[in-house]
Amino acid sequence: MTPSPALSPRLRALGAAVVLCLLFAWPAGAMQTGNAMGFVKDLSSTVLKQLTSNEISDSERVKRLRKLLVDHFDVPVVGKFVLGVYWRRASKEQFDQFLKLYEIYVAHNYAGLFKKYQGETIDIVREQPGGDDTTLVFGRINQISGPPIGLEMRVHKKDGIYKALDLKIEGVSMPLTHRKQFASVIGRSSKGVQGLVDALKRATDRFEEQTPSR
Repeated sequence: MTPSPALSPRLRALGAAVVLCLLFAWPAGAMQTGNAMGFVKDLSSTVLKQLTSNEISDSERVKRLRKLLVDHFDVPVVGKFVLGVYWRRASKEQFDQFLKLYEIYVAHNYAGLFKKYQGETIDIVREQPGGDDTTLVFGRINQISGPPIGLEMRVHKKDGIYKALDLKIEGVSMPLTHRKQFASVIGRSSKGVQGLVDALKRATDRFEEQTPSR
């Protein structure tokens, strides 16, 4: 399977590394602000400090991103969305395996992008109700050269804590990109969801051999 989401080089190199900080900018124990916009605005810089340092190893960068994913991204909800119709066909064991592998897969695919951070700034401009007890937060990434890149995040509160559900860069949803990619893998496999699990296992084993994060 393709080891990285099907995003254009421009979106990946200029946008993803900076925008991901907004998804994963919830350090353990941080005080929750009163609204999603203030929350994202106040804490986005924290993850930049954690993941953009030139003084940490590639393995440490992946490890930190994995922890942020597990602690502060609603992985089960997103995992169901990413699997689409197939999550109901998965056994509990298959779904649990998928979630663990998906965490590793995403961390390895995106951790390296934080090394390319060049000082881009982020403006959070507004929020609005997103339906189903979610909130949409809109902003833009100000590039060093080139026009701003639009971003949109869907967040919700789970047990009183904000967690991310979706991220769009210039209208492109990252979970939706994964969903399309993984549906293609499942569709080509005679083993259904297990075929995807096996493919993710092979991909993540390669990643871990090169950059251990366990």
